[in-house]
Amino acid sequence: MKNVAIIGLAVLLGAAIISGLLLYGEYRDVKKELVISDNELSSLNEKLAQLHKEVAKLNDQMRGKDQRLEEFEEAKHRISQLEDVKTVKEQVISQLEEKVRTLEGDLRADKRAQEAIGKQLSARDKMVAKLKGQLHEEKSLGQAELDELRSTYDSLVSELKEQVKDKEMTIREFEERLAISFVDRILFDFGKATITSEGRGVLAKVGEILKNASGMKIRVVGHTDNVPIAREFRGRYPSNWDLSSARAAAVVRYLQKEGDLDPKDLEAVGRSFYEPVATNDTEGGRAQNRRVEVIIAPKMKKRSMTTPS
Repeated sequence: MKNVAIIGLAVLLGAAIISGLLLYGEYRDVKKELVISDNELSSLNEKLAQLHKEVAKLNDQMRGKDQRLEEFEEAKHRISQLEDVKTVKEQVISQLEEKVRTLEGDLRADKRAQEAIGKQLSARDKMVAKLKGQLHEEKSLGQAELDELRSTYDSLVSELKEQVKDKEMTIREFEERLAISFVDRILFDFGKATITSEGRGVLAKVGEILKNASGMKIRVVGHTDNVPIAREFRGRYPSNWDLSSARAAAVVRYLQKEGDLDPKDLEAVGRSFYEPVATNDTEGGRAQNRRVEVIIAPKMKKRSMTTPS
């Protein structure tokens, strides 16, 4: 029994030894693998560290690239701004060039206008010189006529002072002329153009004075108020135009025939009620407007003999 036990123990021990040897072999294999794994892990760690460095380097490069990209974008924005400024400047320059062309055209036009004005001024200066010469000549030649006009005025005032005093007529000087204004009642009956006997007496004095005034132009102007011609007189004088013209013509005929004045120096004009000297709203004003005016001026004065207001 004892031998069997020993044999059993020997078997067990042998099994244990064999198992130990097997385990030791596996241990060595595992340890070898672990050494290899440690070496590989160390190599991997080195590679990982290298990769970290490369990643850090790449990150640095990326940050640099991002910075350069920002600078690039900023540069692009600045370039865009400069291009906008350039466009605006080009537009301003174009506008200024257009204004310069316009101003040059205006300047040429002004120059032509100045040349035309210069010619006009030269022509005007010549005309002024000519008119000054004519004026000097007229003054020299017209002094006798002016003296005669003043003499005529004095004679009329002296001969017709009663009528002037009674306000049947007025005599006045204006612009180197004389104006004799008769109220209608001293020369004509109401609504008629036949000179009364009293009127003939007054015109005889006027004609005598004017006959001695040589070199004079005489215009006779008839005026009325604005009251329409009465029905009984319309057959002969349909309107105030006709009555005023007829009265002026009657005075001219008398001065020609009875006053022996040259008809070439006489002129008859009817003005109806279009040149009043007073209001037509009152009887007194209408009486002033019904008048005959004799305007006397030297012939040499080439002026319009408009009735004085």
